[in-house]
Amino acid sequence: MSKDKSGWNKYRRGPVNRDKTISAVRIDSLSSNGDGVGRLDGQVVFVPFTLPGEKISLKQVSKKRKLIHAQIEEILEPSDQRQQPPCAVFGDCGGCDWQHLPYDLQLTAKTQQLQDALQRIGKFENPPIEPIVASPSAFHYRNRIRGHVESGQFHFNQRASAQKVAIDQCHIADEAINTYLSEGNLEGVKGKVELAVDDEGLVRVMAVDEQQSTDAGFRQVNTAVSNLLSEKINSAAEHFTGETLIDLYCGQGTWSIELAQRFTQCQLLGVDSSKQNIHIANQKVQQAKLSNVRFEQGRVEERLRSMPLADSFCIVDPPRAGLAPELCQALCGNNPTTLVYISCHAASLARDLQLLCDSGMRLQSVTPLDMFPQTAHLETLSILKRK
Repeated sequence: MSKDKSGWNKYRRGPVNRDKTISAVRIDSLSSNGDGVGRLDGQVVFVPFTLPGEKISLKQVSKKRKLIHAQIEEILEPSDQRQQPPCAVFGDCGGCDWQHLPYDLQLTAKTQQLQDALQRIGKFENPPIEPIVASPSAFHYRNRIRGHVESGQFHFNQRASAQKVAIDQCHIADEAINTYLSEGNLEGVKGKVELAVDDEGLVRVMAVDEQQSTDAGFRQVNTAVSNLLSEKINSAAEHFTGETLIDLYCGQGTWSIELAQRFTQCQLLGVDSSKQNIHIANQKVQQAKLSNVRFEQGRVEERLRSMPLADSFCIVDPPRAGLAPELCQALCGNNPTTLVYISCHAASLARDLQLLCDSGMRLQSVTPLDMFPQTAHLETLSILKRK
């Protein structure tokens, strides 16, 4: 399953009512979606591109019950931490949330949001959160971007609109992609495409199909942070002495194959719903000449009965919705020795961790990793041990 977590065009909320001006609002905090949050007459107000402490004059975009979504009309009292975004289309393009925030403030906000979710939703009084792992590069970290090509010009989706924003560079894309865009290589290309940097550093142009997939399948967009994540997974397996390794929602099997090469006495099972991902994973197995790995295509929830979860070292990397109820129940009933839970959504993670810990597992650590600088998205690595 494709899990592009970059945040492109997430602010589509229907037609904008630009005629209603709201009284000035003080921004108190940042939401998990990246918006500034304030309060007005008992109502919660969400305002993109704001900072805590700022006083803003607003125009209402939409209102539902006691929630108001608004836009900046004027910054009456700017924060002294506000910075000039380097991108000329920031705020118009739907890609980035936080180019106006210094990077250290982005890291602090993400850690706080993770802690809030674990305490409020997961009911962990003192969640064992490790220091956040920063991206080595706050810009130019994405090894792939997606958009539309029209008349040889690359476009992103416009925020809060079905319109497109033409770009000739992207400040969070790899420099190889920006060089490719500047050289006018898209003549004759049309439709939705992905530009991706391959292992040789060359840029590939791939069509995106109706399932939001490409010939290359799913890969993490930040290579440097993905490598750091892989190191932490390997570290979590350091004292494992069992016989079974399981990787659910395994993608192209990168983590699985590393573990299989290390634990040659173990049998490894990887499952993913994407035919393309499993094909690539099996190609990697053949290249590595491994005999202790088996990758299967299918929905994880449909293959639970045949999975030897008990006493295993198990990795789960589900979509934003988190673990399916039947998978969570299977993990609760067949506790692995170690469970590594990789998540891209703090709320669903907190919910699932509470269920797993209530069933007999112990939460050892939660490590936030900033896979997506300049956006509000956060990757986390949680390690649970059987009590």
